[in-house]
Amino acid sequence: MSPRATLYLVLIIALGMLPWVELWLMLHLGLPTWLIAVWCVVTGLYGWRRARKEELSLWIELESDLQNGRVPTAEGVDAMLELIGAWGLILPGLITDVVGAVLLTRRARTALVEPVRDYLRNHWIAA
Repeated sequence: MSPRATLYLVLIIALGMLPWVELWLMLHLGLPTWLIAVWCVVTGLYGWRRARKEELSLWIELESDLQNGRVPTAEGVDAMLELIGAWGLILPGLITDVVGAVLLTRRARTALVEPVRDYLRNHWIAA
């Protein structure tokens, strides 16, 4: 199975299971329903705002680089990580919010850019 197909399979399984894990976590923590609702709306709106701020052209450039067998630029990978972080905030739940908030910090994205580029170079470009 190609790395791209494996990634898509993992994403489909994770997105199918994630809401149940998130619900279990929130119920296990004993959070009041109103707090969960407010938290999901606030983080969702902030994530939506950050996602709109990110230019779609950089995301398209990243996809084009991968399709043409080129390693994406550092700016393209940074934009991808920021957009994934914004999507993490849009998805309701604590786990996705934590991952999204981490990816929206400049320090975390800077630390992840080169490992992501190396992964893409070794597993997507070379495959």
